[in-house]
Parts: sequence; C-alpha cells; structure tokens
Amino acid sequence: MTTTTRRHDEAPETLAELLDDLEGRPSLSVEADLDVDLDGHRASVVGYDDLVALDLPSVPAAVSLYRNRPVDPMDAAALLSSIGLTAELRVRGVPVARIGDEAVPGALARRLGLGPVELVPEGAVLALTRRRG
Repeated sequence: MTTTTRRHDEAPETLAELLDDLEGRPSLSVEADLDVDLDGHRASVVGYDDLVALDLPSVPAAVSLYRNRPVDPMDAAALLSSIGLTAELRVRGVPVARIGDEAVPGALARRLGLGPVELVPEGAVLALTRRRG
C-alpha cells in the first residue's frame, strides 16, 4: 500500500484527503439566508446551526436538481457528516429529503438506490398536493 504525503499548505486533491483534513475538527455552525437560481428555478437557502435547508418552488425543480446534481450523494453525505452538518431539501417549505450528519436513510431510499439519503415520504405527498396561497 502506497501512501502519499502532502505538504500542509497544499489543497486536498481527493475526497479522502479532504475528509482526513477535516477529521477531529469541531463541527460547523451555519447561518445563511439567501436566494439562488438553480437551472432556472428560484430557490432559497437557509442555514442555522447544523442544518442547511434548500427550498425549491416545485417537485419538478427538485427532480431537475437531483438529475443534474453536481456531487455524488455518497460523497456529499460523507463530507457533510464529517463536519457535523445536515442538508435538507424542501419543496415549498415542506421537507422531502435529508442528507448528512442527522439523516437516517430508510428502506425506501435503499430500494430506490439513493444511497445515504433520508426520504420524507409524507413531505413529498404534501409537496405534490399543497396549493400555494
């Protein structure tokens, strides 16, 4: 087995190197309140303590984000867990999925091959049926 050593001032090149760098550091606390544009969909990001919530305007926007996700769910879960954060996906204010430190993947997520994603089935039903005021 070959191990590589990196100078302290060099950036990590792999997720494994990044996770090694983060190990033993204190968990992060996030404060955020911003609006973003994702693939033409307006979304809001709210962060407080150890939770970062991304709120999308519709189920199609959430599906589009999942299909065009910039990071593999396994990598995202490992990174978020290593820094003590949980990311929550909401549709019109209703939680539909979580990933990271506090996420508890269930049988449905495993059956669907979603990896370390915790689904909130009742949230998906509410998101599909909820009318805007």
